[in-house]
Amino acid sequence: MILTLHDAPPTTPSGVTVTSFEVTISSVTLQPGNVSLLTSPQTVELTQLQTNSVFLQTTQVATGTYTGITITYASPQYTFLNNSGSPVTVNGQVCAANASCVVSNPTVDNLTGTATFSSSLTVAQGVTTLVEADIDLNDIIQTGFDLDFSKSGAATVMSVSSTSEAPTMNVAGQVTSVGSNTFQLATTQGPALTITTNSSTVFEFARDNCTANDFSCIANGQIVDAAVEIQSDGATFDAEEVDFDDAPSTQQVSGTVVIQNGTPPTSVVIVVHNTIPPVSSLPPGTAVTVTIGGSASYVINNGSFVLPTGLSFASTSDVLVGQEMEARVASTSSISNGAFTTDRLALEQTQIEAVVSSVDSSVTPYPYFVLSPLPPIFSAAPVNQSSQLEVVDTSANGTEGTVYQGFTPDNIGGLTPGASEYVDVGGFLFNTTGTVGSPSIIATVVRPST
Repeated sequence: MILTLHDAPPTTPSGVTVTSFEVTISSVTLQPGNVSLLTSPQTVELTQLQTNSVFLQTTQVATGTYTGITITYASPQYTFLNNSGSPVTVNGQVCAANASCVVSNPTVDNLTGTATFSSSLTVAQGVTTLVEADIDLNDIIQTGFDLDFSKSGAATVMSVSSTSEAPTMNVAGQVTSVGSNTFQLATTQGPALTITTNSSTVFEFARDNCTANDFSCIANGQIVDAAVEIQSDGATFDAEEVDFDDAPSTQQVSGTVVIQNGTPPTSVVIVVHNTIPPVSSLPPGTAVTVTIGGSASYVINNGSFVLPTGLSFASTSDVLVGQEMEARVASTSSISNGAFTTDRLALEQTQIEAVVSSVDSSVTPYPYFVLSPLPPIFSAAPVNQSSQLEVVDTSANGTEGTVYQGFTPDNIGGLTPGASEYVDVGGFLFNTTGTVGSPSIIATVVRPST
């Protein structure tokens, strides 16, 4: 049995956006019988799992019929951005207007949650089953910011065999060893993975100046991104794509831009989601001030995903609050007191949940839909406020374009504008005016919100 974790984002009081939520998964047990699926605790950052999943463990279990799983949590903490216009008090801590604040010891009503399968799961000998737990922050975060994990969501199951299409996850980390068409990756979330490549694997190593652009480009210590499929043994992961990110000697800090200092900004405040290699002084949820060096370069970590023409991420004018950003620590700088200078900014995929307010599927080759209203990080930002975002659909590019999951049909035609049509969108957010006069997200994945 393969265990993965997925997240739905939170709804919070007016003017407040949760930008990071970290928690330790202490145990996961299959019910009935309290069959353990997790041998050691795993700490995860949940806000970046809206359109992605994290692998936790593969376990052999006894044959039988099961009805759900029980998850026990520990040590939750979260970070929020207060754009309400006035101070907000959480657990006795005052968070000033337009400030990013960490709640390191929140009030917790319950640390255990049970997720029931939609129908009983019968486990047979020799059959591999994947269980994905949906951890719904909308339900966990209560009025007044108390946490109740007994309302933590649902769980879905699917069969995984060598002939079925396995789930795909996007992972990032540092290569720790290289074998024959196989490498080990220390990931930013979850355990280390054994990743295999084959003749179908796409390699994107142009940034490394590796002209072979194949497995021979992978080296120990490199920082890479990969799209991987879980295999039926639950222990190996086949790479659909491997992208070079940076050399072994570099330090990266990734997170959401929450504050711009200046217009255009000379520095930004990022709420950290991960660091590669890990930095103990910058755990997830930490706010770090990043000074943008005058000669800083700009890249987009889109791999083989095809972006439409006319978009720009090449200067400080293209930086926007709400973007997911990867900042490389300049060789002339170091991380000190929660600050550093960057010599390169890389645009990553922003995760957002919002209502689909309108759809225009007639535009070719790239139709679009509009998200409005938006979370306060966009709608109440002191600089470059946005009341709506244009989501561009590039599914016309086939496997290198937008993917819809969980709709009927699984394309833009499956969207119905209205107050109840919440969706999760992962994609590249550009400070570039789109067709409807707003910033644009070029969607990689669109899913219904749970």
